[in-house]
Parts: sequence; C-alpha cells; structure tokens
Amino acid sequence: MTATPQQHDLVRRAQAADPEALSAIYERYSPAIYRYIYFRVGDAELARDIHSDVFVRVLEGIGRYEDRGWSISAWLYRIAHARTIDALRRKDRQVKVGLEPWDMLADGPDEAVVGHVDRAAVRRAFQRLGERQRRVLSLRFVYGLNLEETARQMGRTVGSVKALQHRATERLRQLVLEELGEA
Repeated sequence: MTATPQQHDLVRRAQAADPEALSAIYERYSPAIYRYIYFRVGDAELARDIHSDVFVRVLEGIGRYEDRGWSISAWLYRIAHARTIDALRRKDRQVKVGLEPWDMLADGPDEAVVGHVDRAAVRRAFQRLGERQRRVLSLRFVYGLNLEETARQMGRTVGSVKALQHRATERLRQLVLEELGEA
C-alpha cells in the first residue's frame, strides 16, 4: 500500500522525535500489530511481551527508517514478524496459531469450506498447513492486507502470492475435508 502525504508527514515528524507523531503511530498501528503477534503465538502474555519489544525497536530504529513510498505498516509488520519468530525460537516451541478470528476468513475466496464447518476441524486443518501457507492466508484474510502488501510482507512477487494463496486455500479445503472424514 502506498503511503499518503499525511503518512509521509507523520513519519518525517516521528523521525524528528516528535512525541505526538510517535504516539499517533503507536495508537494507529498498535492494535493490529498485537493481533498479528497474538495470532501467531496464541499466548496473550507472550504476545504482549513481543508487542512491547516491537515498539521499542520502532523507537530505536525510526531515525534509520527509509521512507520509500510505502505505508509504515509494512515496516512495522516486518519488525513484528521478526520479533515473533525470534521469541518463538527462544522458547523452543512450535508455532501455535489461534483461529478465533476465523469468521473473518468467511469473506475469502473459499467460502464453501468455511460456510458451515466445525471450527475445531478448521483449526486443526489450518495447523497442518505449512508455515508460508498459514502466513499468506493470515495476512490476506485475517489482517485484510491486499496482494501488494502481502507480497511486500512476505518478500515475494504479487504473482507468487496469488499462486501461494491458491495452493493454500485448496490445501486447506482438502485438510478440512479430511478432518471431517469426507475426503
């Protein structure tokens, strides 16, 4: 997503250590960043710790941030992703993804799977997807990022995100059917 002139101004002011600009960035993006982290770790306390670490990193790095015309949210999500992975590696635990916001996925491309499916079956099927497939579905349908934003977050091209998303939704459909004993 391309940054608006107001976002450019906000970033410029934050880089000049304007407390109101820094506060505005936190207030605007903090809830979404927390949801992103919590969705990945499934533990509220750990998510709060990582969330705090993300915004400490933002404060430390805002002066070095290069405004390349993209929304600052892409940078924030990249930091959140890196801090989340680091925390999970330190904890030496498997990534657990809670699917409480699964209802939001019903607006996605595979409504037939989501329509009247047992949530536990969907949750189990989602866990069986590969990391990249879980991530693309999460970014697209839980966090509502468009293809360009998703591609930027994942370091991929838009075309490869489309292909990955298609494979992920098809694989998820197959896994849900297996979970329900209909495969």
